[in-house]
Amino acid sequence: MVVVHDRVPDMAKYPPLPDIFLDSVPMIPWAFQACEMCGLILAGIFTLTIFLHKHRFIVLRRCFALLGTVFLLRCVTMFVTSLSVPGIHLQCSGKVYGDIWTKLKRTFEISFGLGMSLTGVHTCGDYMFSGHTVCLTMWNMFITEYTPRNFSLLHTATWVLNLFGIFFILAGHEHYSIDVVIAFYITSRLFLYYHTLANNQALQHGDKRAEVWFPMFYYFESNVNGIVPNDYEWPFNWPKSVKLYFQKDHYQQQD
Repeated sequence: MVVVHDRVPDMAKYPPLPDIFLDSVPMIPWAFQACEMCGLILAGIFTLTIFLHKHRFIVLRRCFALLGTVFLLRCVTMFVTSLSVPGIHLQCSGKVYGDIWTKLKRTFEISFGLGMSLTGVHTCGDYMFSGHTVCLTMWNMFITEYTPRNFSLLHTATWVLNLFGIFFILAGHEHYSIDVVIAFYITSRLFLYYHTLANNQALQHGDKRAEVWFPMFYYFESNVNGIVPNDYEWPFNWPKSVKLYFQKDHYQQQD
């Protein structure tokens, strides 16, 4: 992100590209912050789901593998082609980070700020494709996959947050429409493809070519046998004193 910011096209020479959504919808100043609030809510629900899930480490491993893959692809796409800034309201200029130490300092600022404007991070040039859309969609997919199927109200709420978050990205004119469309498509397809392969043992071990093309997948899923059940538990053992108190209370009620 630091490197592509150095290479962002000059706004005077390269105006925003034509975009059917951005040209039709006026910019909402607070929209991008609203998008990040949707993301924080989804991240909170996802964290609670992982905290209570019995197979939390398998789910976390899959989450890190998928996010790492998508963001690595994002690094490639935003590096090879620099799109012009999508809105004139954005203050962007290239060649702002000189020596390597300044770039490293900026890298840590972006990392610790999680790339969010709510934490004061402002980046330019990282348009294709939208990292915010990736996170919104990934949290939504994991919540709907690893919570019971009868939690329809929760699943509806996460989809609403996902779609409204995407709308707010565009309403804030922080990304082109194609950035958001590609991000949603890649994230959702990769999630579904990974889980289709992980949930089918015949697909996992029946194709040697797949083992060559996807060695990371076979390494991560080597100890997983089929679909991961959505079982839940409290991750910590209660103190013995608490257990004795409840047992004592239980026996008193029986008496």
